[in-house]
Amino acid sequence: MDILSTLVDATLAVEKIRVRTQVRQSHLRLQDKDDPETDALLEKLKDTEEYIDDRVANILKGHPAYPWFSRVKGVGKENIGKVVGLVDIERASTISALWKFAGFSVENGKSPKRQKGEKLTYNSQLRSMCWRLATSLLKAKGKFYDYYCTQKDNYYEKYTQRGMSIVPATSLPKKNGNKVETEEIISEGHVHNQALRKMIKLFLACLWLEWREAEGLPVTAPYAIDKLGHDSLIQPEEMVDR
Repeated sequence: MDILSTLVDATLAVEKIRVRTQVRQSHLRLQDKDDPETDALLEKLKDTEEYIDDRVANILKGHPAYPWFSRVKGVGKENIGKVVGLVDIERASTISALWKFAGFSVENGKSPKRQKGEKLTYNSQLRSMCWRLATSLLKAKGKFYDYYCTQKDNYYEKYTQRGMSIVPATSLPKKNGNKVETEEIISEGHVHNQALRKMIKLFLACLWLEWREAEGLPVTAPYAIDKLGHDSLIQPEEMVDR
């Protein structure tokens, strides 16, 4: 394991404990209670997390794919560090392999989900970090945001042509007390997640290509990103903002 992976594992562990401690502090304050030990621990955890994040940010400048992802709006050093630090690019020999490891493959026509008693087929931490990065990409309103908007419009057109209604989750019909989608109705949130998922897959595909290329590793032929359902190929350079 290289130092970046070690630091990312450490910061994720510290973050988890820090969140628990913050929750404890909040509960105590709701009860008008004060615990100096909890307060002191929280400050130490924040300091440690900040120290690790700073080290990750510095190390990222030497990452093989840094010349590409540093020019994408919304790729904060903390978020991208927690993505690339969880990936072994040598083992991800294809874009599809990276998608599968990150939890963005398709299994039996659906996204993989946690099944009770079964081993996960993906890295749950990496998937969470990819969704976190996706939120940042949307807020930045750069090229990946534009791609998301295009995909969302495409989904709206597809479902509308099928005669389906796209409604807020609050307007979904109920079955056994739970709101459910039907063959005629799909929620806006579902469409949003579908478009967001496509955006994440495109980002991972670009990252894979730039990283493998920089490392001198074999890349998928032809030299291009997977079509992702498009008529034209999308190159990583097309997705940078600066």
